[in-house]
Amino acid sequence: MIHRIITVALAAFLALAIPAGGDGAGWWKLYFTSPGKWAVLSKTVNPEAGLTALLGRAEESIYGAFYEISSPAIIDALVDARKRGVAVKLVTEHDTMRAKKGKGTRFLKRLEDAGIEMVSDPPRRRGLMHNKFAVIDGKYLWTGSYNPTVNDSVRNNNNAILIYSPILADIYKNEFLEMFDEEIFGNRKEEGPFADLRRNYHVNIEGTDINAYFAPEDNVERIILKRLEKAKSSIYFMAFSFTSAGIGEMMIKKFKSGVTVQGIFERRGAKTGHSQYVKMKLEGLPVRLDHNRGAMHHKVIIIDGERVIMGSYNFSRNANRSNDENILIIDNREIASAFMSEFKRLW
Repeated sequence: MIHRIITVALAAFLALAIPAGGDGAGWWKLYFTSPGKWAVLSKTVNPEAGLTALLGRAEESIYGAFYEISSPAIIDALVDARKRGVAVKLVTEHDTMRAKKGKGTRFLKRLEDAGIEMVSDPPRRRGLMHNKFAVIDGKYLWTGSYNPTVNDSVRNNNNAILIYSPILADIYKNEFLEMFDEEIFGNRKEEGPFADLRRNYHVNIEGTDINAYFAPEDNVERIILKRLEKAKSSIYFMAFSFTSAGIGEMMIKKFKSGVTVQGIFERRGAKTGHSQYVKMKLEGLPVRLDHNRGAMHHKVIIIDGERVIMGSYNFSRNANRSNDENILIIDNREIASAFMSEFKRLW
């Protein structure tokens, strides 16, 4: 009886919170942007529309950690939620919200005038608060590559996922409170002799295994390397910034062992000294540069058609060692297939 009530409540929430046409089933929904001419042809729901609807249905709390917030629709939704009595708390990157003049200052003032509590990472810190996630009512997790900005909504290629899971939401809430309450940024390691035992990384939802990790404390690059090492048939990736020599070398190694490896790089910065693009081209890997006039902002790896690595984490040294970041590793063929459709469209 309890399970039926939860199922009915979830179905009702998702029906209201998520516009028709979003990729997903039951406990998850995926969103992709479609910049330029593709917007007319797209059958997916834009993350801005999805997040606006989600915030509009919040009843108790919104905890959001976003590198930047400047989308008027999202600003309106956050202010309206606060007016309804929802507890709204935000963590942002100092350089985008407080150091900027003009729009950044205006949006910041509107949020603060509405009584929304905000914390930014320290100025002149080496790393960035680069997360893009929200926990709604302690039950719903929103995360991906999408910043709630006009550029990320209409000009850049982005993704976001909404997941119903109180356990997963609690994992992210704890990460949020570490930044909001304790003002700990760039945490290298959990404290105490039993820290690893206390830390919950895993949740299983209707047969889907999901692992959540955070940079820099979890050494995310090491975790990605382990998953790549296990690849049996294919690795596809979409990378906004790909400067990690370790991940690049692992993909080249898997390619030489017979695994299909194929990838798309954001054009800007792809031919700089640290980018893995030229190295992969010289090694014969089928990699391409994106053609979007905006940014190809995805940070996604699809392994063996059944495992997806996604989140805010660029494949770079700074993301691993300095920035506050998050990734999900999701073992689900439907979700992997949806990301493969996005890969093929961009390819």
